[in-house]
Amino acid sequence: MINSTIQHSNILILDDKVANIEVLAGLLEMQGYTSIQTATDPRLAVSLFKSFKPDLILLDLMMPYLSGFEVMDQLKELIPDNSYLPILVLTADISAEIKQHALKAGAKDFLSKPFDLIEVGLRIKNLLETRFLYQQIENQNHLLEEKVKQRTSELEKTNAELIVARDKAEESDRLKTTFLNNISHEIRTPFNGILGFLPILQTDGLSFEDRELYNSVVNQSAFRLMNTIDDIVEISQIQAGQTKLTITEIDISKLFDELSYQLKPKAESKGLVFNVQHGLPGHLGCISTDSKKLNSIFFNLIGNAIKFTSAGSVELGYFLTDSRTSTFKPKASAPAGGSAGTVINPYEIQFFVKDTGVGIPENIQLAIFEKFMQADVSTTRPFDGSGLGLSIAKAYVEMLGGRIWVESEFGKGSVFYFTIPYQVKPEGEITSKKSDLTGMDENQDNSEWPGLKILIAEDDETSEIFISISVNEFSREILKVSSGAEAIEACRNNPDIDLILMDIKMPGMDGYEATRQIRQFNNEVVIIAQTAYALVGDREKAIKAGCNDYISKPIKKQELNALIEKYFSH
Repeated sequence: MINSTIQHSNILILDDKVANIEVLAGLLEMQGYTSIQTATDPRLAVSLFKSFKPDLILLDLMMPYLSGFEVMDQLKELIPDNSYLPILVLTADISAEIKQHALKAGAKDFLSKPFDLIEVGLRIKNLLETRFLYQQIENQNHLLEEKVKQRTSELEKTNAELIVARDKAEESDRLKTTFLNNISHEIRTPFNGILGFLPILQTDGLSFEDRELYNSVVNQSAFRLMNTIDDIVEISQIQAGQTKLTITEIDISKLFDELSYQLKPKAESKGLVFNVQHGLPGHLGCISTDSKKLNSIFFNLIGNAIKFTSAGSVELGYFLTDSRTSTFKPKASAPAGGSAGTVINPYEIQFFVKDTGVGIPENIQLAIFEKFMQADVSTTRPFDGSGLGLSIAKAYVEMLGGRIWVESEFGKGSVFYFTIPYQVKPEGEITSKKSDLTGMDENQDNSEWPGLKILIAEDDETSEIFISISVNEFSREILKVSSGAEAIEACRNNPDIDLILMDIKMPGMDGYEATRQIRQFNNEVVIIAQTAYALVGDREKAIKAGCNDYISKPIKKQELNALIEKYFSH
């Protein structure tokens, strides 16, 4: 999340392509920038510079009427010699000759097309922070020139503080660069597995064993890629303050059974023993909390424990503690979060995930919970992963009102602890069940189906084919359209449609508007929204538009089938 010092910076975008401007402006708005000016005609550059007074210019090089180089030549006369105005060049040609020409003309940095949006955001933030530091230095120098005789000691102190700030900015930039390199690796590596093996799978003469092996590689690569993307989206939502709590009742014992059901096979495939310890009997283990965030915390901690353990065991457990008498005192290297406000209930549930893995050196135990930091940031690190899991876990623990810390000895293993307030559920109904994680009711019998008439509204051919295959077992007839307007027409012409799988982003009319118009004449058909956005609030927006439910892409066949069973199992 950007800080307040650069939030209101004036940013000017000059690009003759409207699509590029929309992407860049949308990214800047999403990250919190409030003052953005755009133009597709480079001949307006000088007048916009004088009236808008930009702090940063995003400049395309190849434009009609005037090139980016010519625009920089015009602006050079308007920029004072002692000021720092960053110009970020946008170009598809990043050759040495183009770089040298742009630098001589006044550019401070480059971005190559197509854009990597994470890199775009970080480069813009770094340039604006640098401009802010330059302005600070310049203002301070003016003040010191007037009072140099009276405030010599203060001048030295201020300069020292600025040097520290500069060093921190450089260190932050180094960590972000390392993080970006790691993310690039985590995205490109599984892509290599997918794009590399798919053509091989299409060749003739493969043995059954080889085909199964290559299919496994493609599936594992796809899941690894999806996990990386999920982590990036999750940490972005946390930083943007878009994550909200949804409190429900859960049974910890059943939650642990579900975690064991999903993660124990992964541990055992590495030869590890997976143990679960239950700390409270019966209904005393039923608490009120946000189950999805608690699941996310456990999946990150247990996933790390399995990943970093090659022999021995992984253990999961919990017990009840009293925060008034607790002897817990975080080490200097063990970060402790905490909920704001007065503690009403002093009791806490303290969870732990213990492993016999590689352990964490004491000098970096504090850093592993911070963004852009991993225990091993070298290019020779033996483990994959985005490095965001512990940052996400720490953020969620603190949102739930608890704290998290680690005790570890390098080479011998680690124990991660975290707490959440203990809110007891009254004895009675327990809402958690195995289907909460698996998406399938263990007693569900779907051997007989009457056959549904299904409309698939999807403009992406690959997605449409996959959905058609996934729902084929439930259908008697499948209709397909590629726009919102076509979906409305199909519903008018086929009032007996049972189910609509409505893509949200379609040309002409999106899925939200199509759903609203369908609900004007048909309130019976079940409409399930499907979208690749998958951001906080999307589900609520879909329900408000008239959808019955919501599923995010990439769609898992099991999850889609579970939704269909939810509405049609009777």
